[in-house]
Amino acid sequence: MNPQTQAHNEPETIRANPPAGVRERRQRVRVSERFPVTVVSAGGLFRSVTLTGEAKDYDSSGVCVHVPRPLAVGTEVRIRLHLSKSIAPAFRGLPCEFRGRVAAVRKQKAKGSTACELVLQWDRLLPEMVSKAVASYQRKIAVLIALVLATLIGAKWQSLEFFWYAPVFYVYSLSLGLYLVSRFYISWRHRAPVLGTYTPTVSIVISVRNEEHAITRTVETCFETDYPSDRREVLVINDGSTDGTLRVLKDLQKRFPQLQVFSQPPTGKRAAMAAGVLNATGEIITFVDSDTFLFRDALRHIVCGFEDPTLGASAGYTEVENANTNALTGLQEVRYYVSFRLLKASEGLYGCVTCCPGCLSAYRRKYVLDVLQPWLHQRFLGAEATFGDDRSLTNFILSKYRVIYNDLAVASTLVPETWGQYLRQQVRWKKSWLRETLIAASFMYKKHPVAALSFYAASVFSVVSPAMAARVVYQAAHGEPSIFLPYMLGLVLIGFLQSLYFLHRRPSPHWLLGMLWMASALLITGPQTYYALLTVRKNHWGTR
Repeated sequence: MNPQTQAHNEPETIRANPPAGVRERRQRVRVSERFPVTVVSAGGLFRSVTLTGEAKDYDSSGVCVHVPRPLAVGTEVRIRLHLSKSIAPAFRGLPCEFRGRVAAVRKQKAKGSTACELVLQWDRLLPEMVSKAVASYQRKIAVLIALVLATLIGAKWQSLEFFWYAPVFYVYSLSLGLYLVSRFYISWRHRAPVLGTYTPTVSIVISVRNEEHAITRTVETCFETDYPSDRREVLVINDGSTDGTLRVLKDLQKRFPQLQVFSQPPTGKRAAMAAGVLNATGEIITFVDSDTFLFRDALRHIVCGFEDPTLGASAGYTEVENANTNALTGLQEVRYYVSFRLLKASEGLYGCVTCCPGCLSAYRRKYVLDVLQPWLHQRFLGAEATFGDDRSLTNFILSKYRVIYNDLAVASTLVPETWGQYLRQQVRWKKSWLRETLIAASFMYKKHPVAALSFYAASVFSVVSPAMAARVVYQAAHGEPSIFLPYMLGLVLIGFLQSLYFLHRRPSPHWLLGMLWMASALLITGPQTYYALLTVRKNHWGTR
């Protein structure tokens, strides 16, 4: 070979086949993400140095941190940080401490500045340390859950000595405690359907009214799912929007020519959903709310199980998109998690989910067409039923087929950010719950015995609990406080137990807001049940 040619080719060979160490470094994906970090040098209680800085980027082997002054190369350090969404998506906000050492120091270019950048090397690979930290947290929280549960059972057991002073109250209290504790065991047994190769044709139906700010992202996430594009269609039914929703939809059609848009006079969400079903061609109808955003694999999971013709519908899991806005949205993050992962999972174990949420749910289109007209023209107490469309349709399907819950089919949704919006939403939900519970009670006894017993027990508790709370307060105010403290202790323990369950499964700074949820249920949303009963004939489209 010509020496010049050899000299020319040599750099190319080096670039094509770098040394093993270089290749390994190149394979590590660095993430540019800024978050606060505390670096503590080793040296005992009085000789250690604590520096607070900001991470620049990191990979599985180390992290670069901006700090006010340097540390010597080779110094052993403890690195404190809060797990970010990219490090541990399901455990964001979890404080952890990892060990490492200073690998290099890069000084700032500014004159007179002592600030520098430390290159810190983890003692072990980051994924391994994160897994260990998460497992440690979960073990500690599991022990705390066991202690709270034991305290709750002990309190209920001790209260039995006062049973004959208020037998009705204690039967209610013990039954409610048993019901809630059983939810933990039953939901623990729930498993999502196994993801297979079944890919039926799917029609995503979105009913929208005055959602110009959210509908773009909703449609985008529908087209960004990893479901085969030739087996998926997206239909948006515009129910007489008076803002810029229609203009936004027309712009979206330019980006997504496959998007089908249908406009109709403002006749209500149920009519819009029905129009979507009639215009759809897919075997499976997937309803998505106009302010809900699908995860990439949501469609693949939501269709799991429909190979079985006895399955009529499937409910997905919904996260709170705007959980960090304020205390109210954080409260709803806890509530959504417990409602889905604890209560809905308990129903799903027996194929008796009583409400497939409008955020994300799937129905076999053939079965929906069979009940479309009675559902569309449903009346209650002489008035047209326009609210609770999802719970109502679930009932029509559940009366004949199985309805399951799939916690691997995930979407996120925007929840009310003000108490006015939230309370209006809760009244509307309670109205539909009252109506549909009466209807479901007429056939639920035919289902699995455990599911039937749970349904009837939950129905009684929901109606009786606000009255029981009022009775306890009334007695305490009139010189009979004997059951007030046991009652309040039970509520606090139940609220704390649900908050800990959320923290164990989904560590988040919002976990204690579960106590606020419990308080609001006791003081506000619980009594709303009776207001909803008195105004059940009043209808409107939505929360806003």
